[in-house]
Amino acid sequence: MKFAISKQIRLLVLLLISFIPYSYSQQADAECKVLLKEISGSYKGDCKDGLANGKGTATGEDSYTGAFLNGIPEGKGVYKYKNGNMFSGYWKNGLKNGKGEFKSLVNGKATVIKGYWKDGDYAGISEPDEEYRITKLTAIENYTIKNVKGDQNFIEISFEKVNKKYVPRDLEVTLSSGYKIEQNKKIIIQNYNFPVNCDLHFTIPITGGVRQCNLAFTIYKPGKIEVFISNN
Repeated sequence: MKFAISKQIRLLVLLLISFIPYSYSQQADAECKVLLKEISGSYKGDCKDGLANGKGTATGEDSYTGAFLNGIPEGKGVYKYKNGNMFSGYWKNGLKNGKGEFKSLVNGKATVIKGYWKDGDYAGISEPDEEYRITKLTAIENYTIKNVKGDQNFIEISFEKVNKKYVPRDLEVTLSSGYKIEQNKKIIIQNYNFPVNCDLHFTIPITGGVRQCNLAFTIYKPGKIEVFISNN
């Protein structure tokens, strides 16, 4: 009889222990606030100082699953709108910021917009603060690309070999817009539209043959752009 009672007591204690963390978790989620009105109905996830912090899911007229900071979306997450649209990407201060993908229905047809957002607005396929991007690099030892600002928009390309300025004899320059001229052992590119794509191809002699060199880049911002390429 004593054994049976003792066993029942142990089972009761185990049930109480298992219930406590669940009850605490439910209470913590209930006390954890989401400050973005559209998703502030209910929340389940990480919490700190009474606000959603870390990973979680918030549901209201819209829903969001992802990272939170101080009660609002911050970091990577998926936001589903009440009309069926969905954004998957990065957030800052509760707004779409950074790389992402927006899916929606337009006239009954599914559409997808990919690219970058800034402060909630679509900024395009390139990062809004990005000045240039390297798209191809082959067999070039050193290079720099620098925007020195200024009132004029042009690209100045200079080459160096064995610490001497030169222009490769077989240099090929392919541009998306604008034109090029050679001036004082430099290539100058002018009158282009943004973004401008520039593809440089040339060879340098090596023992037993030549090395194929290629540098391709895209310029997004206005100003004087200095490109320096060296194979010393």
